[in-house]
Amino acid sequence: MNAKKRFNLSSQREISKLFKGMLKMLEDMKADHDFHYAKLYENIPEEHHDVLNAANHFTSDKVNWIRKRVLDLGNESIRNLTEEADNYTVSFVFTKD
Repeated sequence: MNAKKRFNLSSQREISKLFKGMLKMLEDMKADHDFHYAKLYENIPEEHHDVLNAANHFTSDKVNWIRKRVLDLGNESIRNLTEEADNYTVSFVFTKD
């Protein structure tokens, strides 16, 4: 078993779980935002909908930008950790329990 390879794969999986969780939270926030904006549109007279449109900062473009940032940061973290691991010798010591 190659210890460094095993360590890198485990680290990559955990970092991926972290940023996939962040993407899920982003989806949840967008859904919540859209739900509450829909309530505003239903309860505010139509002549004020332009103001609501102007105030709506959580657009699809914004969500896509945030999503890209999360993925970029996650991938950068994986690369950095893999490069950092090259500075170490990793080995496992197996013991009987």
